Amino acid sequence: MAAAADDPVLASLPDEELLRASSRSGRAVVTENARDFDRIVRSWSVTGEHHAGVVFTSPRRYHRGSSSYPANLVTALGMLMADPPSGDVDWVYWLP
Repeated sequence: MAAAADDPVLASLPDEELLRASSRSGRAVVTENARDFDRIVRSWSVTGEHHAGVVFTSPRRYHRGSSSYPANLVTALGMLMADPPSGDVDWVYWLP
């Protein structure tokens, strides 16, 4: 796992390039940016480009100002990793 914000190269990439870079390294993207990444994923499904997975989170559910954050997000991601979606590529998951 790597945080794009902690890597100057990843942090500077546009969303589509970030998804490509993550996919090349076999990593899924975890993002609150459902609008843009959903558009990219749908576009790629038409063009045949693949990704290593996208996990959408909600800023309402995982609010950075909450006393339970980031523990609640880490717990939810841990549960996802313990029982990941089927398939190696092109999966999309909304974190509950």
